[in-house]
Formats: sequence, structure tokens, C-alpha cells
Amino acid sequence: EEDKNRTRTDHAPENLALMRRIALNLIRCNGTGKRSIRRHRNKAMANDQYRQQLQTGTT
Repeated sequence: EEDKNRTRTDHAPENLALMRRIALNLIRCNGTGKRSIRRHRNKAMANDQYRQQLQTGTT
């Protein structure tokens, strides 16, 4: 399976880097409180509602 992974070919690395930057910017803009970016990221991975709040900018 790992041999079929194509994230290192064509434009995939740039696309993944762009998605990562977008996600971090959403956390920076909408993530309030004293939590670190890592804690916001972990919370967003575990909590669908929190992730949706970050994406839409709602509280």
C-alpha cells in the first residue's frame, strides 16, 4: 500500500502544504484562548463540532 502513495509526486506536496497553511490560519484567526496551536489542532481532530466552528468562524 505504501508504494502506491502518490503524495510525493506531481502537485500533491504543494497542495498538502497549502491545506496545512489554511488549517493553521483558521486556528490562528478563530482559535481563542490560551491553548497552543497543537492543542487546537488536536481538539479539531477529535471534535467534529469544534472543527466546523473553526471552518465557519462561528462560536
